[in-house]
Amino acid sequence: MSDTHGVMMNEIRYAERLCLRTARLYRRAQTIGVFVTIVSGSAAMSALSSGAPKWLSIAGFIALTLFGAAMIAIRPAEKATANEADAKRYGQLRTAANTMDDVTLRAAIDKAREGDGPEIEPLRDVAYNDVVVEVGRPDVAIPLTPKQKVLAALA
Repeated sequence: MSDTHGVMMNEIRYAERLCLRTARLYRRAQTIGVFVTIVSGSAAMSALSSGAPKWLSIAGFIALTLFGAAMIAIRPAEKATANEADAKRYGQLRTAANTMDDVTLRAAIDKAREGDGPEIEPLRDVAYNDVVVEVGRPDVAIPLTPKQKVLAALA
């Protein structure tokens, strides 16, 4: 395996890890959004009860509106599905890459990138660090910002 082939293999693994991290983050956002929407809907329904404080009903309506709108606008489940499909495609490419020459592999990587789903930019360094740790080079890991550390924990 040439150095170029090895670099391209790491490039495939990086793309796969980025897709997996992004999909996981969207899945968790979907779960949290659905949970908060259900809880806030219950709080909004407390308006039907005379024993519940008014602030609880108002807070429920506000949260239900905000989270419901966010779930419709962002569509995290769809984005997670797209990223999971991309990760699967890169995984299949990584398996097939062992039998490809450098030119064919480069063309396959370029073709795989054409259909990539939406990615979350701060996760790029997190995915890079995943790959360098996997290949035994944690000394070249990129220091993460506090925002990236939170995203790494969520994804």
